[in-house]
Amino acid sequence: MTTEPKTPQNEDLLPVEETLHPADASSSAEASPDVLAAEPTPAASPTPMEAWEARVRELEAEVEKWRDQALRAVAELENYRRRVQRDLPQQLHQAQAELLRGLLPLLDNLERGLRAAEEAPDLDKLKEGLGLLTRQFQQTLSRLGVEPILPEIGSLPNPEEHEILSTLPAPEGTQPHTILEVVEPGYRFRGQLLRPARVIVTE
Repeated sequence: MTTEPKTPQNEDLLPVEETLHPADASSSAEASPDVLAAEPTPAASPTPMEAWEARVRELEAEVEKWRDQALRAVAELENYRRRVQRDLPQQLHQAQAELLRGLLPLLDNLERGLRAAEEAPDLDKLKEGLGLLTRQFQQTLSRLGVEPILPEIGSLPNPEEHEILSTLPAPEGTQPHTILEVVEPGYRFRGQLLRPARVIVTE
């Protein structure tokens, strides 16, 4: 068997991969996985559907904010209306009370005139007229909601409804610190005290 001698042409031959892609071989050797991972990835632009959904969420938040403000405004208006409805009758009630308080002295004078007429037998017509006028006035006050406060003789005075004008020695058979005489009746208007009854009590 004969061995083929080596020729200069055979020694100069290179591997097929290096012959075909010499640059690729060197670049692949230089590029490591860490270098590739460090390269920034460009941010993806939102799609039209994503942009539309984001805008819808913004508009919904804006609508909710204005809805909340509208509800607050309605609640404040309702509270104001309720306060007016609550306070107006009270103000009217107070005005009526002031008016009625000014009329009470007139009633007192009428009642005094009636008592004076009872002591004069010859003034029957005056007595009758004063009695009619007093009853009419009392009925008018009653229709307006005014109630008289007439303390009972011999009872204990009530500081919330009675005003003690003076004290006198207790007559025989009466208890001390009790009502001896009612000088002027008191009046209340729908539960509100217009004037306390003015009384004289025993010592």
